[in-house]
Amino acid sequence: MMRQYLRRYDYHPDMERLRELLSKVTDEQKLNILQLAKSDLGRTALHEAVYRTDAAMLTTVLPSLQSSERLKLFMMKDGNDCTILHAAVSIGHTYSVKAILNSLTADQQMQLLTVEEDWRSRTAVEMASGETLDALLKYSISVLRKANKGKLFLALKLRLGL
Repeated sequence: MMRQYLRRYDYHPDMERLRELLSKVTDEQKLNILQLAKSDLGRTALHEAVYRTDAAMLTTVLPSLQSSERLKLFMMKDGNDCTILHAAVSIGHTYSVKAILNSLTADQQMQLLTVEEDWRSRTAVEMASGETLDALLKYSISVLRKANKGKLFLALKLRLGL
């Protein structure tokens, strides 16, 4: 039901043209375009790709960007104060969750996993369920091996019943 609602909702009007443009420009230009391309709801092109479950957009764009640039894009929030990871979790798109987290270093994963959406002050781990939660737990536990601290650790303890 949620996915059907989101499919009718505010999408970036020129996603196909945007994908074509991104395939023709330099990496630096891609980053600039992706930071500026916003819908009426403040969604970046990557937010829109996630909401549309457009795996091709993610697999096209992510490998061409440096991980610091990816993190910068992933930390951007839409009009609902959601990062791209929050968006992927909210619609249960496990592929997007894995693609996003696989493209980052462990330290960057920790940064992204601890970001709270402002509306309810929840991390992506706190929002997740089902397969998406399983995927996030895998990454979160791996990250926690390196840094056992903060709200992410507490959220994992609660989700795992520890």
